[in-house]
Amino acid sequence: MLACLATVFVISNAAYAEPAPSEFTEKEITRLKDGKSVFRPLPTSRKNGFYGGTGFAVINAPMNIIWKAIQDWSSYPKAYPNTIHVEEVSRKGNRHLVKMELGHKLLRITYFVEVDFDKKQKKIKFRLVTNRVHDIEATHGYWRFFPQKNGSTLVAYVVAVRVPMGLINLLPESVERKLEGGLLNIPTRLKRWIEGSNAARYR
Repeated sequence: MLACLATVFVISNAAYAEPAPSEFTEKEITRLKDGKSVFRPLPTSRKNGFYGGTGFAVINAPMNIIWKAIQDWSSYPKAYPNTIHVEEVSRKGNRHLVKMELGHKLLRITYFVEVDFDKKQKKIKFRLVTNRVHDIEATHGYWRFFPQKNGSTLVAYVVAVRVPMGLINLLPESVERKLEGGLLNIPTRLKRWIEGSNAARYR
C-alpha cells in the first residue's frame, strides 16, 4: 500500500512555479494509512490575501472512479461546503470551462476556471480565467493521482488562491482559518463523498 508515497508534489510559493519533489514524513505516512488526511499549508498562506498548500488523502476507490467523480459538477454543492453552484459552460477536447459560485453568510464569490484533464499523466490542472467575471485575483493548481496496489488511490490536491484584501478585511480571523482549511481539506471531502453511498453512481 502507498507505494508512491516517496514521490509527491507541493506547489511553490506565491510565484506559482512548477512544483518540486518532496517526501512524506513517517508521521504523515501513518496518518494516511490510518485513513486520515495530510495538510501542508505554505508558509505564506493567510498573508495578504494569499492561501495555498497541498492536501493529501488515500481514497478507497480506483482512479477511474475518482476521475468520474471530479467531473460530476452537479455533485459539488453536496460534496463540498460553501459551494452553491458549479456549471460546465463549455468544453473543447479535454479542456472544460467551469463556472464556480461559493458562498458564506458574509459574502458570495463567483469566478470561472479552465480545467484540463490529462488522464495519461494522471493529472487535472485548473487556473482562473481572467477575461470573465472573477471575484478573486488568482487561483491555480492541480490534482495528481497515484494508484496503489490494493486498488485505492493516493490523491494530492495542490492549490493557490489570492483573494482581494477588500474582501479579506471583511472577514474575522476565524473565517480566514476556515478558508485555508477548507481549501486543503478538499481531498478529505472527496474521500467522504466517494467512500459513502455515492461511489456506485460512478461505476
